[in-house]
This record gives sequence, C-alpha cells and structure tokens, in this order.
Amino acid sequence: MTTDAQALLCRAEALLDAPESTAAGNAARLAAFLARQAVEDLINARCAALCDAPAVAGTTKAKLAILKSMDTTPAGPVLIAAWHQLTGHCHQHAYQLSPTVSEVREQCLAMRRHCLGQQSAPQR
Repeated sequence: MTTDAQALLCRAEALLDAPESTAAGNAARLAAFLARQAVEDLINARCAALCDAPAVAGTTKAKLAILKSMDTTPAGPVLIAAWHQLTGHCHQHAYQLSPTVSEVREQCLAMRRHCLGQQSAPQR
C-alpha cells in the first residue's frame, strides 16, 4: 500500500535535492507531480480502509469527501490539504510563479510525518 507512495516521495525528494540537468528548471513542478501521485495512492488506500472495501471507485474529489466525512485521524486533513496544494503546483499558468523547492519539500515532509509515520526522508 504505502510502498508505491514511499517510492514516489523518495523520487520527488531526490529531484528536489539534486535536479538532473534535463529537469533543472522544472524540478519543483516535476517533484510536485510525483508527490501528488503519492498522495493519490495514500488517498486510495485510506478510503479503502475507511469503507472496508478492497478499492473505492470514483473521482479524487469524491474520495476527498469520504476522507473529510469519515477520517478522524490527522492523516485525513493532511491528505486533503496536500492534494489541493500539489494540484495547484502541478498546473502551470502564465500569471503564476512556479512552486518553490521548499513548498514542495514541505508537502513531502507532511506526507511522511502524518501519513507514513516517518519523521524525515530516508537517507540515500
């Protein structure tokens, strides 16, 4: 369940730590995309656990509604906030600045702390 999310977060953090030459200008946005994929994996797993089902079908917004109404742990609000923040970071508009490395790193750390039970990124 969390192995995919952990792998995605590790890759996102690696991009933030040392962007490859091909991703140097967009490292924060690419990391935000990977982190959002990790959040969506965690949302799917949390909704399945809350609904006592192997999987929950529906849109991400419907799953966020399930989290908001049924999740009493600190992970629910963190997942909801992270999904909204990272979704905003993933979309590029001419009138907005790109996300900063620290903004995306903060979301990755929140996922580790509140959803995966880790205090920091694993050492590479």
